[in-house]
Amino acid sequence: MNITKRKIGGLFQLANRVGFLHLLSANLLIQISAFGGQIFLTRILSVNDIGTIKVLQSYLTIFVLVGSLGLNTSVLKLCSEEISENEQKGIFNISFLFTIISSMILILAVDLLVNSSIIKVNSLLKDYVYLIPIFNLTNLIFVYLQSQQKIKIMSIIQSYSKIFIVILSTLVAFWFGFKGYIYSLIFLNLVSFLGILVFIRNEVNFKYIYNITKSKLKSIFNIGLFAFGSNLLGQLMLNVNIIMATFLTNNSKEIGYYGIAQLIISAMIIIPSTLGQIMIPKISKLSNNVDEVKKTLRDYRVRNTLLCLLISLIAGATAPFIIPLVFGRNYSNSVLYFEILLMGFIFWSLYSPIGNTLLSVGRSDINFYMNVISVFLNFILNYLLIRSYGMFGAAAANTITYLITIFIYNFFFKKLYINVAQKNIEHKAS
Repeated sequence: MNITKRKIGGLFQLANRVGFLHLLSANLLIQISAFGGQIFLTRILSVNDIGTIKVLQSYLTIFVLVGSLGLNTSVLKLCSEEISENEQKGIFNISFLFTIISSMILILAVDLLVNSSIIKVNSLLKDYVYLIPIFNLTNLIFVYLQSQQKIKIMSIIQSYSKIFIVILSTLVAFWFGFKGYIYSLIFLNLVSFLGILVFIRNEVNFKYIYNITKSKLKSIFNIGLFAFGSNLLGQLMLNVNIIMATFLTNNSKEIGYYGIAQLIISAMIIIPSTLGQIMIPKISKLSNNVDEVKKTLRDYRVRNTLLCLLISLIAGATAPFIIPLVFGRNYSNSVLYFEILLMGFIFWSLYSPIGNTLLSVGRSDINFYMNVISVFLNFILNYLLIRSYGMFGAAAANTITYLITIFIYNFFFKKLYINVAQKNIEHKAS
């Protein structure tokens, strides 16, 4: 018993030292406040409005990733390495500049697509997409702070800014309804970003760009390109079913029920994702040692899977009582969607550490290839199952995809990373 207590105490001390507890508490606080906002929204807005918000959020998530160009991954990876401070600031600033340019171009493109009816969705999307540069630049700042091991500072900023946005936007929804809620999100996120920008104003200075060599610039965009493709495909797998459902079923109520179930899953993912946020810079420093990478991944996978199983058991047992209690009896239909997605969450926990490890060692290209296969499979399953079973088919399609993706990741990780890395070591030794 004493040995067990010492081990648990040691784990808490380690978690506190690397910033896990600070980051986790901040992420949980953000999710709790967001949940509170969603709970009030389900009482204030109609189920159809909740469904429309979910559709807008799905489009925005994809557009935000397109506008990022994957440069946030480049910043996290390269600025975590042992390079000079000026180089790190140069990488951050050149990524900051290109993110502004790409995001503004994307806003113009979305406006054109909506006006020409190529994208058939609520016209508020044209205004909602002004969040693209705000979200991307804010995220870029946070991953830069993360790469500098300033996790406590990052956690505090995230906590206060998100809680501020959630509370005020919910109040606006109560007073001004659906449209007021959308416009308040744009304004409040802009105010929050400007406040964060003041805090990091010394780092945001384009003169540092001159410290970047051509080879380093090439590394930034090489990592970013594959990370962009991989992240975009990953988000497509999460959101394409909702977008497809708007064409195949056009049932805003069922999309709203499904959206609440997916919201809870997204909140649950925060806990294992926090562990991933801590592991990425750690594994990045071990990039040149394949054996250490394998050992760290093995430990990481065990912790991640056990954590997800524990969360799933508690969530699965309490969902039939908690969801109607928290969101209202109107959302009892969300329970079955949630139980199906919960299985997908467990499957995700079995392969997601491999994706984070590949990102850490600079092999985002492998992530990209694997996600191409997974998203293609997911698209086919969604098309077939949504037509026959509606949003239940969408939930089943995602869960089946996650199950098959376990085998895809294990196969390609061994074939394209482990085997290649070991051959390179043997070649150098000879």
